[in-house]
Amino acid sequence: MSIYKPIVNSDTIRRLVEKAAIGDLDIPEFQREFVWTKDQVKDLLDSLIRGYPIGSLLVWDLSEYTSGRYVFETRRKEWIVDGQQRIVSLCLILSRKPYWMDTYEWNRLLNKYKTKINILTLEVALEYPGLKKDPKWVYPQDILSAKEEELEKIATDLSSKIDSKLFPKIFINIKKIWELQNIEIPIIKVNASLEDIATIFERINNAGTRTKLADVTLAYIAAYNEGWIREKFLKYLDALENEGFYFDPTLIIRAITAIGENKAVLRDVSGDFLKNKDKVLDDAFSSFTRSMERLIRDFTDVGILNSELIYAKNTIIPLIYLHHKFPDQYDFNKAFHFFLLALAQGRYSGSSETTLQEDINVIRDARNFEEAIKSLHEKLSPVEITKDVVKNAVHYQGVGRFLKLVLYLIVFRNQAVDWFTGVRLGFFRHNEINRDFTIEIHHFFPRALLKSVGYSKDKCDALANIAFINPGTNKRLREAPYVYINKYKIDLKELEKQLIPLDKRLWRLENYEEFLDKRAEMISIEIVNYMKNLYSQFYASNS
Repeated sequence: MSIYKPIVNSDTIRRLVEKAAIGDLDIPEFQREFVWTKDQVKDLLDSLIRGYPIGSLLVWDLSEYTSGRYVFETRRKEWIVDGQQRIVSLCLILSRKPYWMDTYEWNRLLNKYKTKINILTLEVALEYPGLKKDPKWVYPQDILSAKEEELEKIATDLSSKIDSKLFPKIFINIKKIWELQNIEIPIIKVNASLEDIATIFERINNAGTRTKLADVTLAYIAAYNEGWIREKFLKYLDALENEGFYFDPTLIIRAITAIGENKAVLRDVSGDFLKNKDKVLDDAFSSFTRSMERLIRDFTDVGILNSELIYAKNTIIPLIYLHHKFPDQYDFNKAFHFFLLALAQGRYSGSSETTLQEDINVIRDARNFEEAIKSLHEKLSPVEITKDVVKNAVHYQGVGRFLKLVLYLIVFRNQAVDWFTGVRLGFFRHNEINRDFTIEIHHFFPRALLKSVGYSKDKCDALANIAFINPGTNKRLREAPYVYINKYKIDLKELEKQLIPLDKRLWRLENYEEFLDKRAEMISIEIVNYMKNLYSQFYASNS
């Protein structure tokens, strides 16, 4: 057994960011993408200002390895094994693009992850409209990118806008911010084989860090199959994203191992599978892509136009596995019914890995599709969908999320159009599907109007008060429905497609409760019918 003695040293934040910018530091092909939230980036900056440690970086130095996640080239570099999220965050704080990130994605991150520092208190906050024009709040990169001899002028300019008497304090704080880039970060450098790095990854994971088990699995696959991750896996993820369907690599790997080994628990996957012995990994990947392509076609037909409409994405794995196992018997409607019930009941939340494996086992052991789908449904119960349930549902929480999704699917099936633009929901003007479509809501009774007469937030956001519009439609209405329906000449047939009662008396503010009551009844009936039409036998056996 080879023994690799780690080298421990340190480097300044400025130097680390520079190395990431010019490509001396890179991320290997098995690394996940940047996933930190805005608050995590803000907290990192706050920790630096307060002098809190932000941990060490684990860097891998192997000159023979050249398989970057995004850039492939044969020059020597160091690979970030643990610390990518912090490095990218530091690059954002200093406004230097990492070498491996494309310009479009970088600009998107810069616009999204805007942090500011209060020059008087050194408080850190995410930018919001109230801070934009307040001279006390500054972008850290405006100071960090300056030369040391320019700091006095920056302090003079700021104090003239705030209070000239505060110049000494402002100057001191500017120097404190500028010095952040000279903070030294501990670096643990290892020189090991790719297979040993995969083991290190696994040990990191077992030690309780946020490294995902899928990252470990990808590391082993990369170790045993040079170029497989970059040439097959990542290219396919990019192709999926171009279609509007982006899924976390964890989900994709779990689906592939389910197909190849009937295993959704990644730690149980065999070494032979990871090594692609007898092309088992290749075969599983090919079968996965066929089943995923069929699923995307079926999803698109019913209105699931992209992955953002799926709020619990692990729920697609049983559908992929069902199609793989029974391609000639596969009935999408019945599978989709299971998918919707599983979403409604949060089947794969909590101990999702264990539950998912149980369902994979059910499908694996079934003799045919009908037996598999029946056994899967035995684990679920019908969702109660009554007028009262719908009327009391808030569209963005609890059962309201599920009901909103199904209501949208019904409206999509009805080929409804955006009331204000006349463009079909989920489409562009030239009648092409909008892969970036998100469920945008329009409050039939405007919230401002309801709030003005004392209705609560939940009452304003009642599921029975929402209709759907296309992204980009911006109608800030304050009038009662009967006013703006006439104003925009909204077709009554289009109101019907969105299950709006046509009794004009119900469109008046004083009749809001009666409107909710009537529309909740209409929605509940349509949702029950929609679900029954997908899999009528399930309701016959539960009646």
